[in-house]
Amino acid sequence: MLAAGILALPAAMPSAAPTQVILLTLEGAIGPATADYVVRGIRKGADAGAGLVVLRMDTPGGLDTSMRQVIKEILAAPLPVAVFVGPSGARAASAGTYILY
Repeated sequence: MLAAGILALPAAMPSAAPTQVILLTLEGAIGPATADYVVRGIRKGADAGAGLVVLRMDTPGGLDTSMRQVIKEILAAPLPVAVFVGPSGARAASAGTYILY
C-alpha cells in the first residue's frame, strides 16, 4: 500500500512551467557602462518574471564604484542571480572576485 502511494505521488504533483533564464555576459573591465548593463539586465529579468539571472564573467577587474553598484543590485534582486567565470580560461580578478562572491 505504501509503495502504491509513493508511485502515485509524481502524477498528483502539478507540473512546473518552464522558467525563463536571463544570461548576461560581462567581458572586459568593469566600469559605469558595464554596471549599467548588469543593473538593467537584472531589472529586465525581474520585470519579465524570469526565474534566474546568470552572469557570466571574464574580467581583469575595474572601478570600485561600479563593482559596488553591481553587488548592491545583485543583493537587492527580487530573483536569484548566479555568477560564474567562463568560458574556459576566463578570469574574475580584482573587482570581478568581489562580484563573484
